[in-house]
Amino acid sequence: FNLYAGLIPEALAGLRMIMCGGERADPASFRRVREHSAQVRLFNGYGPTEGTTCATSYEIFDVLPDTLSLPIGKPNANVRVYVLDAGREPVPMGVVGEIYIGGTGVALGYLNRPELTAER
Repeated sequence: FNLYAGLIPEALAGLRMIMCGGERADPASFRRVREHSAQVRLFNGYGPTEGTTCATSYEIFDVLPDTLSLPIGKPNANVRVYVLDAGREPVPMGVVGEIYIGGTGVALGYLNRPELTAER
């Protein structure tokens, strides 16, 4: 997405909706696409591979020139997202923690990697 938006944003003009996921959402890329395609619905999707790429989503309407990051949004249907501390307890709003994702989109494990499955 970032590459297309940077080089040929007009190539995306015929689309009705774009869900960007799998890489950090670059605000400048979203802004470029919006400038060339005012009608396209743009979404920032977030999620690790274990969560089948997009566990959360956020629709992007406008991106101001000084925007440094974009929201990752709310959990998609049948997905739960938690921010937990090192003891796996929920942290209060505004406190740094680690994102944990649960629900139907989460993989059951890693193929032939039981140690990685146990770790994550």
